[in-house]
Amino acid sequence: MKKIGNMVYPLALIMLMSLAWMNVCTSGGEDEKLFDEYFSNAQMNEEKQAYITAAEWYVKAAEIKPDEDTLLLAAENFRKCDENDMFLRCCRRAAECEECTAKPWVLAGRYYLDNNKAAEAAKLLSEMPESCRNDETEDLMTEASGRFHTCYRSFNDAKPFHGEYFAACDGKLWGLADAEGQFFLAPEYDAVGAYDPEADLVPVCSEGIWKFVNEYGQTRFALSKEYTFLGSFGEGLAPFCHNGKYGYTDLDYNESSERFEYAGSFSDGVAAVKKDGKWFLVNKDLAPVTNEKYDEIILDEYGFCAHGGVTEAIKDGKTVFLDKNGSEVSEKNHFSCGLAPVSAGSGEGYENEKGDIVIDAYFEKTTPFSPDGCALVKEDDAWKVITLDIYR
Repeated sequence: MKKIGNMVYPLALIMLMSLAWMNVCTSGGEDEKLFDEYFSNAQMNEEKQAYITAAEWYVKAAEIKPDEDTLLLAAENFRKCDENDMFLRCCRRAAECEECTAKPWVLAGRYYLDNNKAAEAAKLLSEMPESCRNDETEDLMTEASGRFHTCYRSFNDAKPFHGEYFAACDGKLWGLADAEGQFFLAPEYDAVGAYDPEADLVPVCSEGIWKFVNEYGQTRFALSKEYTFLGSFGEGLAPFCHNGKYGYTDLDYNESSERFEYAGSFSDGVAAVKKDGKWFLVNKDLAPVTNEKYDEIILDEYGFCAHGGVTEAIKDGKTVFLDKNGSEVSEKNHFSCGLAPVSAGSGEGYENEKGDIVIDAYFEKTTPFSPDGCALVKEDDAWKVITLDIYR
């Protein structure tokens, strides 16, 4: 028996431990030798442009010693012979290595973008750990977010998206179209409002007569008066104008008294109204949200004031932003899908939240993106739909 410190070991056990350690050392040496052999074979085949064979040898080398550089060499050789699935698989394995850098993410992200797969590029880059991010990966993400597809159809005039549809003018008449440029409501009207899917109603005007129709153009909402204006339904209420005064109606034909100089549509629980020359917000009971009055409340093309829970108003020449309770907030988020319209030079384009222009400003006019990644742009005096590739 042999004593080591306070512990006693049989001599046979010590010999076995020694042999095991020798085997580990020998195995490690053999692995290193095999790695060098496989790597050398890979390099030789790569020099002879036998890329598929080179890639296979690099993979075998990486099985012995998985490291980012070896796997990326395999990926690049697979890419040279259009073995794209294996190329991406090697990039993924390289990204899983310890002490991974941005290289595999950049390589795979660039591949997706070069093959018009912005959505895949964005998804891949969004999974990248913070430790791998650098200027190059951020540039790729910016490029992916700005890739878009243009609908083939154009329109004489258009309003921004409201939900899945937008008001579009074909010739001189208006209807509602979708992201593919197909008319959802035929262009048969002098004016149209926004479609409310919950009520299945949209206000339309033909030859001075306003009415509510459903998606098929059928009159759905019987009204007791002749109105000079009907606004869009929102949250169960729609504004109307009769004898020069505005009020509201609900889906049960209950009409409020006509006491406003103007009334907008409801969203986020509020609407903008004007009375005695001043603007203010009302709730669904048509009661003022606060006692504050404004010189103007900014409305969109369909008469809605609140977007993302924030309303823009002007008081004493200053712009203020209000939440649904009428309290002032710091600012309004103008970004949708991470982008916002921006003017640059003589045109308009889109910028991201960092202020980088990601869609060049060569359009005559732009509108904000819908939550589905669609926007309307004007080019060569015609309006078209663009859809961000990451949403297609």
